[in-house]
Amino acid sequence: VLMGMIPGVGEFTAQFLSYTYARRTSKTPEEFGKGSPEGLIASEAANNAVPGAAMIPLLALGIPGEALTAMMLSVFYVHNVVPGPGLFQNDMDFVVALYIVMLLLNVIVLGLLMFSTNWLTRIIQVPTRFLGVVILTLSFVGVYSLRNSFTDCAIASAFGVLGLILKRLNLPVVPIILGMVLGGIMEVKLRSAMARVRTPWDMIDRPIAFLLFCAILLVIGLHIRTLVKEHRARMDEPDHDIHDAHTR
Repeated sequence: VLMGMIPGVGEFTAQFLSYTYARRTSKTPEEFGKGSPEGLIASEAANNAVPGAAMIPLLALGIPGEALTAMMLSVFYVHNVVPGPGLFQNDMDFVVALYIVMLLLNVIVLGLLMFSTNWLTRIIQVPTRFLGVVILTLSFVGVYSLRNSFTDCAIASAFGVLGLILKRLNLPVVPIILGMVLGGIMEVKLRSAMARVRTPWDMIDRPIAFLLFCAILLVIGLHIRTLVKEHRARMDEPDHDIHDAHTR
């Protein structure tokens, strides 16, 4: 829940912390990494706890915390619902109704899964290529039904290819979703801020802006450092394998 309340942290950090805590407090930590039920329950419980808490920064600040709330934000804008302090002042009924629906949804899903889990697990027996074709067909039907345009289907296909490339490169898709949703907001705020900007230093001459700028540089630097270490580790692996082979 705490990880969900922090914008941009997302489900992965919550799952990692819950899994680590469960492993530290477990009586059989050696079973973790081998399909331990404790690890699975801990990570999935954290995964389900994040979306409800992520609604706090979404509704109060208009900042999505993870992929689900990012998609919800795009749906809000389509229906002219603008998250922020004004939402609580003018549309409090909407906020209350939203949380009631989320509460009822969890109860309904719990009751459904209690009786239908054995049937749902049989979907694993269906070959993935058949499932992929069905899902792809339904996706194109949904895209085409919005405006009856083949151009939309072509754009959806292009983004599907882009998603495949990102998956092959092990790059996350969530930042792209956040960028698409927050890009328009960032552009408007940037244009309004450019009125007082005369030099590049004016963008970070305030304490909060400067701290955020330093934090961004620090995160980028640490990420580059991690990539360099991983690259060096991969380059050293063949040498170790050859040395071990000669030793044997």
